[in-house]
Amino acid sequence: MSMTSEELNYLIWRYFQESGNAVSALALQDETKVLEFDNKYKHLIPIGTLVNLVQKGILYTESELLVGHDGSIRKEDADRYAKDFNLVQALQVDGEKFPEIQAKGRFALEHEDEWYDEQEQSQQQQDEAQTSDGFIKTLKEFLRLDEIISCKWNPIHEEILACGGRDSVVTVLTIDISNQNIKSKIELRHPFAPSSSAGKTTNEITCLAWSPRGDEIVTGVENGELRLWNAEGKLQNIFNFHRCPIVAIKWNENATHFITTDVENVTILWNAITGTALQHFELRDQPSTTESLGVDVEWIEDDKFVIPGSQGSLVVYQMDENKPIGKLLGHRGAISVLEFNSHNRMLLSASDDHTLRIWRGGSCNSSNSFYGHSQSIIAASWIDEDNIISASMDGSVRVWSHNDNALLAVSMADGVPIFAAGLSADRTKYAVGFMDGQLTVYDISQLMSRLRLFNSSRTPITIPTFGIFQNVKDANCVYDISWSHDSDKISVAYSKEGGSIISL
Repeated sequence: MSMTSEELNYLIWRYFQESGNAVSALALQDETKVLEFDNKYKHLIPIGTLVNLVQKGILYTESELLVGHDGSIRKEDADRYAKDFNLVQALQVDGEKFPEIQAKGRFALEHEDEWYDEQEQSQQQQDEAQTSDGFIKTLKEFLRLDEIISCKWNPIHEEILACGGRDSVVTVLTIDISNQNIKSKIELRHPFAPSSSAGKTTNEITCLAWSPRGDEIVTGVENGELRLWNAEGKLQNIFNFHRCPIVAIKWNENATHFITTDVENVTILWNAITGTALQHFELRDQPSTTESLGVDVEWIEDDKFVIPGSQGSLVVYQMDENKPIGKLLGHRGAISVLEFNSHNRMLLSASDDHTLRIWRGGSCNSSNSFYGHSQSIIAASWIDEDNIISASMDGSVRVWSHNDNALLAVSMADGVPIFAAGLSADRTKYAVGFMDGQLTVYDISQLMSRLRLFNSSRTPITIPTFGIFQNVKDANCVYDISWSHDSDKISVAYSKEGGSIISL
């Protein structure tokens, strides 16, 4: 059997018409002689001829597998032929028997052999990476919790979780990992008190922070009260200078001091041992303004820290000095994230101006500025000394390279806003909580392996997904997420019902 190119063009033209692709049919009609064939043969060629020929070709390719090269009939593989044999499989079989002819000799371009070798090697690497992906895991609920609005795992003990509620109580849970139940509970209770900003008698927990050693925890509430507790639930101290909800608490590395900031831009440095307020900062442009300067603070040394300033600035202070020792200018909006990398000695910042910036010590200008997010950035973290991951309310997760000053990978979630995100303690997974209640865990270790394979590519690749957990209740937003110390469990706080512990 043989077929000319004009005959094939006619069958394709007929297929376009039969499937309703009028514009494509018209374009093909202008460039070929299909109308001549139509006048001669249209009454002889039934509808669906092209599809019928392709299906017969698939059947012919499949039947060839039953015959050996010497003409003998092969033993039938019942399992194989019970499966659907489709066009892609037929083309793959045909391609193995008749490889694509490449230009060689006098018609080959200079260095074309090298180009083909590079393309073949790149394709082989992509195939290997894709086959190692496996499948997206459906994550399971390890344990159901009471209604909570915030949560933090202990940084040392993988079985201890602190959960903040709407009733002024933080519950410290000890989880029995093997039996998947709660072994013990300790309640850390704040008194009910009116909030000066909200005018309510409820006193929700707004912030939690374990000390780096995991033996103490600071809790903050709506009316600005802070309390320090030990691991056994004994009250150690009460801090009362704030007058509105606490939004951030950060300990220094040796656990002797911590910084707190509230919604009215008041930042206080505390001595955790004596309970005294050492320094008090109000960096508003005007005393009457209520615009937030930022919701995060960060230590860069045991005695140096960075806090948000006016007009998107970052102000560097040293303990026991009232005047700043530095000011970092570049952002144009409230600061949402601050994270210092102790290995490369660089500071990462994210802002409501939709940008991320990296700052080196000794310079008041950022060394890198990353643009790409279209909404506020709610989380950002250092993966290693070069790479950074960020999540935004535009529904995207992005990975950037500090050394290359480039976007390396991206994942989009169809515009569903991200409300919470966090990197695991071992920096191999990234959990993202969405407005619709879905929790997605991305595989960062696999992403790094892919990036090493495709380091010459300039196009951002897709971030591989490790697993997904979907809350069954509609419109149940993710409020907060936290990784366990062993990076094997994630606690999730929801807006409408009890929280969950998700196991990987």
